[in-house]
Amino acid sequence: MSSIRILTSSHVDEILSNLSPSLALESQSHVFKSFSTPSPSSSSTEGSQKRLQPVIQTPHRITVTSDETTMLFMPSRAPTISEGKSTTTTAIKIVSVPQNNDGGLPGTTLVMDENSGKVKAIVNARKLTALRNACGSALFLQQFPTPSPPLHLILFGSGAQCRSHATLILKLHPSIEKVTFVVRSPTSRSESLVKELSNSFPSVSIDSAVHPSSSSEGLDELVGGGDIIVTATSSTNPLFNSNNLNSAKSIPKKGSRLILIGSYKPIMHEIDRNLIEHSGIVVDSQEACARESGELIDSSLETNDLIELGNILSGQNENENQNENENADGSYKGKVYDRAGGKNGIIIFKSVGLGIQDVAITKLVLEEAERLNLGNVVENYD
Repeated sequence: MSSIRILTSSHVDEILSNLSPSLALESQSHVFKSFSTPSPSSSSTEGSQKRLQPVIQTPHRITVTSDETTMLFMPSRAPTISEGKSTTTTAIKIVSVPQNNDGGLPGTTLVMDENSGKVKAIVNARKLTALRNACGSALFLQQFPTPSPPLHLILFGSGAQCRSHATLILKLHPSIEKVTFVVRSPTSRSESLVKELSNSFPSVSIDSAVHPSSSSEGLDELVGGGDIIVTATSSTNPLFNSNNLNSAKSIPKKGSRLILIGSYKPIMHEIDRNLIEHSGIVVDSQEACARESGELIDSSLETNDLIELGNILSGQNENENQNENENADGSYKGKVYDRAGGKNGIIIFKSVGLGIQDVAITKLVLEEAERLNLGNVVENYD
């Protein structure tokens, strides 16, 4: 007989409120490194025949539509960590996009038992996508820290992505003194977010700023003062204008780090071409970003100019026999710094999301639930 553990949104909230950032980052780092530097296939034995199965499997998502909603089915097999050991996990994430989605996007992940092929758990995934994205951004900031401790965090948007990013970045960067959420118009959601984070981080000044367009008065000055800038919108036009990038008073300022997580279609542009072409570029997936990111598609950059975070986390050299004059140290990280003009340059992380990230973060949350005996367990399901 097999059982299924069901984790509701309240169970997930309880786990996330106490989840160690280091555990989440370790889980996501493992995924990024495995994605960019795949390991050999795992083995399984059937009778006398030994077969090798790919550790990473990401079939194309399936879309089913009704009159009121679009449902996305996204299966994946991913490398994960369990009790300090590398393993694999198979899951399918289901996200619904209602025509009226004011309440956010319903999401659920089914985790499979790879030995029996049975469903092992059902996990509410509403907040997990935002968390795994924030972990990727945090790993980027660890590899490319600002030249001096960051003081001002700016986020364009006020949804779940911005909440998760602000929370994790504030936990990992206690030097931050000010957080500003840039919104097109005042909303109850942005006001609630400011209040929530102010209660969680009372020593930090947290507010929102209304800027309907890139030409809004005061926006240049605001962006020019940001150390870390996060954009989480589906804008088809740049959210702000970059200028004077070769001067001491550039916008964004020298040494700033930008995290672009909102755009995912060729028509979307969160920043302008000028900024892309004057910055070092790090991506989650070279292939996906070159295909889906409007900012990158419309630039003059080649695919090889986009350096994957997984390669950087692995500490690999791009070419062991590379001429030492080609970049700072022959590494992927050195190439990024070269494009940026050094560590005091502007460096951008562009992420469109990896399905295997969802598998890894769900596995981590499920193991925490099992350790804490949380969730509703249905016995004798099958």
